[in-house]
Order: sequence, then structure tokens, then C-alpha cells
Amino acid sequence: MAKPAVATTPGTDAQEAATPPAIAPNLLSFANGTIMPLPTDALLVTAPILMIDGSSIQNWVGDGKPQSFVFELPEAATLRMLEFDNDTSGMGGVDAGIKDLTVEVSTTSATEGFQQVFAGSLAKGVNGQRFDIAKPVPGRWVRANFASNHGGESYSLAELRAFGDAPPAVLSTDASGSYETAWGTWNITQAGTTISGCFQPGGLSTQPATFSGGMEGNIARIRYIETDDAGAPREARALLLVFARDGKRFFTAGVDGESLSDYGEVKRIAAEPATCPGRAANAPARTMADTLAKEGRVAVYGINFDFDAATLRPESTVVLEQVAGLLRDDPALRITIEGHTDDVGGAAYNDALSGKRANSVKDWLVAAGIDGARLEAVGKGAGSPVATNGNDVGRAQNRRVELARR
Repeated sequence: MAKPAVATTPGTDAQEAATPPAIAPNLLSFANGTIMPLPTDALLVTAPILMIDGSSIQNWVGDGKPQSFVFELPEAATLRMLEFDNDTSGMGGVDAGIKDLTVEVSTTSATEGFQQVFAGSLAKGVNGQRFDIAKPVPGRWVRANFASNHGGESYSLAELRAFGDAPPAVLSTDASGSYETAWGTWNITQAGTTISGCFQPGGLSTQPATFSGGMEGNIARIRYIETDDAGAPREARALLLVFARDGKRFFTAGVDGESLSDYGEVKRIAAEPATCPGRAANAPARTMADTLAKEGRVAVYGINFDFDAATLRPESTVVLEQVAGLLRDDPALRITIEGHTDDVGGAAYNDALSGKRANSVKDWLVAAGIDGARLEAVGKGAGSPVATNGNDVGRAQNRRVELARR
């Protein structure tokens, strides 16, 4: 049985030695593509996703008995460190915090082939408790088993994180289709990293909506626009869609202030999406042009970079071609290309990285035949967020490229 090599609390010398780089990705993050592949207990008080939402505001709360949860990573990875936030005073009470637990990984499936990599106990009410995994093994599925708590009537955990080695996320290529919920049907069309479509309500609770955005790995960041009773568009909302690798479902989440909202599981019912009323075949490009003309700027998702670098990923070509096409269609158009980041890594670091990424986009457009005099590249760092930086879902929306009219 693998034992934790380090178990620390914030501020200690041991934790400093075990701390991963500030910019290391949390492998057990919904916003980084991790989902929950198995049904969860109906007696849960709050959704288990709150263990992997990257937020200190909300936490999972379940009934007072031992429970297990399985998390599916987007790609197989080797976990080398675990981190737990166990301050559950805000939801469930501090005595509800998990005490004894084990963690297992599997390369086989969500139900078989698990090997234990961690067994230990958590201090009550303490965040940032880190444990090295003494004998790391690769896995695609991670199972957390909660054996006891600190005496409360319920079980609760604020956050579960994992750090280690993972390959770059492979772009999902089968997101197109119709997906059904109790409230209506999502019709999704994917082309490279672009994603667009509509939501058709099945009842009176939700207005029709259109959306467009970009994909990175199995994650789509979209701009979701409902209509009111008169058919006029409402203010756009930012949503995250995380697709299961088996193509059978996706999960939604948004942000409401500092909290997570709109979480749900949506199941696929057809491989071909139904036609969206009034949607043109080039909807993403048309939406980009219309938003830029109307608002003077537009957020562009689907321009993807290597992690912690300014190198454009090959799958970004479809979106970059849309930007080039917009500039070719309007020879008088001059734009500023803005790079935006979340707040992880510090202001100086993010300012530099966002500037390099903006310049990478400019260089690509110039190589595609666009006059460089029409383009300006600027790094905005984390200074202009479109969502909270208080959880991973909001941070994902803040990592973007924007185009602004000059």
C-alpha cells in the first residue's frame, strides 16, 4: 500500500518543498476536462462536481456514510501529488469534513482495474493539505473512497486536486449531434475547434438560444444567448461544456458571481444535429463578424496554444482562417489582437505570456497574407477578466484571444 510521503498544512517548510509550480495544471479539474462517468447517490445534498470546480466558495456535501466517487481524466496521466481542501465550515460544517480516505487509479475502466496509490487522514478544517504519491502509477480513472469524517451528520469535501504528468489533450472530433435534457434539446455542430448550434426548449421553462465558441481537448467554451418572449436576444452568458470521450454525453457549467451554476449532464440522442432555425452554415464566422461590428470587439475561443507557451496548436487553423477571412472581406478593417489569461502565475508572468500569444496570432495572419500594418498585438494578462478568477470554470473563460476594432 502506497503511503503519503508528505502531509502538510499551509505555511510549513515541508509543504514548500512539495509544492508544484504555480502554473501546473490541476489534473482533477472539471475545467481541464475531468468528468464524473458514473451515476452518483441520489441522497447527495450538493453536486460532487463541487469537489473539482476549483472554488473555495462551494463544496460537496453528502449524507453521513462512507462514499466513493470516480473521476475520468481526458487522457491517461501519472498522478504524483494530491491536494485536499477540507475547510467545510461554509457548507456541511467543519465536522463533516473527510477524515480517513483512500485514492485509487485505473487504466481499465471506471469500474475495474483499480490500484491504490494513497491511504491517509485529513486534518479537520484545513485547506491545502498535500501528499506526495510514493509510487506513482498511470491511470485514466481516479476513485476517491471516503471512509469516515470528523463526527458530523454529513460528509463533505471542499476540493480534491491532483498534479502529475499528462500528455497534451487530444482534440475531440465527434461533438456534433443532438443531445437531450428534461428541458429541451441541444443541437451542436463542430468543425475543428469551432462549435456552434442552438438549444430548442421542450417546455415553457427556457427560451430558445443560440451559441458559438471554441474547443480545446474535450472542453468547449461557448457564448450562449437566449431570446426573450419577443424574440430579442438577451445578454450573452459564458458556459463551459465538457464532453465525455465516449461521445455519449457532455456536462455543462457556468459561473454566477463567485459560484458555479448551470451544472448538468446532457445525453446524446443522435449523431447528426437537427437544423437550427435561422442559422447559416458559416454561423461561427458570421457571429464573429457581427459581434465585432456591433460591439467593437469579440472574444475568440478555439485558438489554442501549447501549455505554458505561445506556440499555436495545429487544430487552431479553422478559427485562424475565420479571422483571416474576416480581414480579407473588409480591407479597411484594422484590429488589435489581445491576449488574455487567468490570474494564475502572477501579473508579470501573465502579461508576458499573453503578449507572446497575441504576437503568435499576428504572425500567423501575416504569413496568411494579411498586411501587418492592419494588426496590433497586445498582451492584457489577467487585467480584463470576463468571469471570476475564483474558480476553474471562470478561469477557463478568462483564457482567450480578443479582437478589437482600431
